[in-house]
Amino acid sequence: MAGAGLSRSDALKAERRREQGLLLLFALCVLTFIASIPLPRADGHLIGSDGAFYYAYLPSLLLDGDLDFRNQYERSLPPDHPARSRVSPTGMVPNPYPMGPALLWSPFFLIAHGLTQALRAGGTSLPADGYGPLYEGVTLLGSMLYGFMALWMLYRLAARWFAPSAAWAAVVLLWFAGNAVYYMVAEPSMAHMTAMFAAALFFRCWLIARARDRGGDWLGLGAAGGLMLLVRPADAVFLIGPFVDRLLGRPLREALRGLPARALAFAGAAILVFLPQALAWEWMYGDLRRSSYLYGATGPLFRWTAPRMLEVLFSSWHGLFTWHPIYAFAVLGLAWAARRDRPLALALAAGFLAQVYLIGAWRDWAQGDAFGGRMFLSAMPAFVFGLSALLEALRDRGWLRPALAVGLLLVLWNGLFMVQYRLGFIPMSAPLTFRQLVIEKFLLPLELLRRMR
Repeated sequence: MAGAGLSRSDALKAERRREQGLLLLFALCVLTFIASIPLPRADGHLIGSDGAFYYAYLPSLLLDGDLDFRNQYERSLPPDHPARSRVSPTGMVPNPYPMGPALLWSPFFLIAHGLTQALRAGGTSLPADGYGPLYEGVTLLGSMLYGFMALWMLYRLAARWFAPSAAWAAVVLLWFAGNAVYYMVAEPSMAHMTAMFAAALFFRCWLIARARDRGGDWLGLGAAGGLMLLVRPADAVFLIGPFVDRLLGRPLREALRGLPARALAFAGAAILVFLPQALAWEWMYGDLRRSSYLYGATGPLFRWTAPRMLEVLFSSWHGLFTWHPIYAFAVLGLAWAARRDRPLALALAAGFLAQVYLIGAWRDWAQGDAFGGRMFLSAMPAFVFGLSALLEALRDRGWLRPALAVGLLLVLWNGLFMVQYRLGFIPMSAPLTFRQLVIEKFLLPLELLRRMR
């Protein structure tokens, strides 16, 4: 479809323009982040919230050579934070978050460390302890890059099924009308950019294994799945996708032929890649089966028989569709994607629904301090696939311009939402009233002008 109605030369030129457009948008995100670095911050760090825990692995492992986070927490957490006084059965101050983001960030951290050492050799007094604007800034630029690589990868993959212009528009709208832009620019120290990258890489490996169906491809797919678990163990729900796709896409006898060996290769590679996390749990807790996130928890963390799935999607308290309606259009688009590739669309939908169930069963289903449904950024492959299909269908019916106009309005909605959220006009961890959710967005420019006087 890439060349439909265009010569090869014109198609290549159009493709270059789309790629340049994505690069320009990412450059704007990077410049915005860099411009924000000098802004005053209460704790003096670029990392924050959960990011302090993900980041702590870097100086702890790469500089201290241990998994005792006592000195990292002294640098990055408030004195009264409970994590600073928690001691594990092995006598360490542990980390309740997975190490995957830090492993992906480590090349950028090491670059920052090398720059710091060079500056110190030149006579500066910069501390080489893993903290400060240089270490944190370079590492977080790496986090942003992972998010961009995920979006770029998904654009290229979606363009194989749908019109490249529809795939490009889908990626841009999901980027700027959803919460990806917020976690790329405002809070890149959270795990979500690396989680989005790992999910996109898993989807790419899935499509390779699907097309060639070689044992080595399933090993690569399992390794990508293991990386996905290293970054966010809850993303295990997406591991079912390739198997659902295979069972739906072939006659049953053919689908089952060779499946046990492929499943074994998949599981073995995933376990091998995830092994560093299990060993870290063994080191910190004396039990490689014990997730540090669950350690010390009181009461049930999950209510499997009473998941709040509707609230996860529609509540004013970070509801996925309520805060970012672009995701509703993307999920709706999976119905059109099924006309092009029914097994793949159903497998992606199954992964998304499994994620809705898991989050809904969790006792903190509203996802804490969150700009919308932040945990759903890992479902970006399903969103890009679905929205690309919907935009192509609207284009074929002559409705693309109205659809893009709606998309631009959703980008504006999201921009106003980001200002509301970041500047404290709305609560970060509470339900919103209708006035806060809708009316105050339109009053926001006037309120900002009033405060500037």
